[in-house]
Amino acid sequence: MPKKILATLAVATLLMTGCGPDESGGSYSDVEALRDAYIEAGHECDDWEQSNQVLGAAQSGDCGMDTVLSTYLTRDAVQDRIAETKDSIFAEATGDWLTGENWIINGSNAEDLREKMGGQIVSFGNDESEE
Repeated sequence: MPKKILATLAVATLLMTGCGPDESGGSYSDVEALRDAYIEAGHECDDWEQSNQVLGAAQSGDCGMDTVLSTYLTRDAVQDRIAETKDSIFAEATGDWLTGENWIINGSNAEDLREKMGGQIVSFGNDESEE
């Protein structure tokens, strides 16, 4: 009988700790699946247009003027995109990105979105804080 109780407690613990978004942000099969997850997380994407114009991305599109979603073939490709942007003249104006295993969302409210989708926030611009 004690083994059954321990097993039940172990399963319950796993289920409770498994709640919430994946810290890595997971991966998406394509940019439309990423868009659907973005909408499911409570954000609007009424003006969706898949343009595939983001450098290094397998697919990309935007939800109007303020939000760009992109998917990549590998995690290394995501890291390359981040490094290239940090080294560019656009870094100061970029703001924060939410990134996952094979995706990037460049838009507002990265922290709120992270709470719902998981992933990591990458900040651009002046990384040095004034103290």
